[in-house]
Amino acid sequence: MKTLLRIALPCLLAAVAGCASNEVPPPDDRAQALAEFVVAYRLADAWPRMAPKIARDSLPRLEDATHADLDATPFADRAQAEAAHARVQSLLAQGQREFEQALLHFDADEFADYTAREVYARHFDTAEIRRMSAFFAGSTGRKLSALTPAILAESRQPRAGDVMARHFDAQELAEIAAFWNSPVGLKMNATAEQVREEMHAHFIERSEPALQAVARQLAARAAAGDGARP
Repeated sequence: MKTLLRIALPCLLAAVAGCASNEVPPPDDRAQALAEFVVAYRLADAWPRMAPKIARDSLPRLEDATHADLDATPFADRAQAEAAHARVQSLLAQGQREFEQALLHFDADEFADYTAREVYARHFDTAEIRRMSAFFAGSTGRKLSALTPAILAESRQPRAGDVMARHFDAQELAEIAAFWNSPVGLKMNATAEQVREEMHAHFIERSEPALQAVARQLAARAAAGDGARP
């Protein structure tokens, strides 16, 4: 059961393995399989769920960018410049919130399409992608996707007990166990960390313009002597 909870991540970043075809599928067939996977695996949900982590992980970058903007700001004297730099730390929490809000306005569908074409497509062949879609498009797979955030939250509580059993009946649990223990489920688990890292790296790269915009705002407030807002 712990294995199930560990694999069932917020955005269910994994894949299903199976017997791959010896023939290379036509490009259109692969494109269609990826498009179906985006929907079945609810990949558009991944970006909003990752936005808070991206914002937290980006705090050092945000701080450095803010100081860099202040370095390029003309001050009357060194004392003013030092005072502005000293204010940055108190503004970072506010900057993190603003950056996270900016991230939530990104096009989640675009990120989902990228994740399918550039991440999952690199690790899984077309037959495997179709098997992923088949599970997550089914009733148990859809339910697992929808309930994963709640299951993870409950599992972190003291004396959580058998969280999965509270949400799924015996037949559903058997289906989930069979999925994760299949060759494809094992591959899903083995590649999950790499998939997360590749998604995270892309999201960090794509969020750089938004981060720079927030840094400029923070630098302007620091230069003007504004303190952190509640």
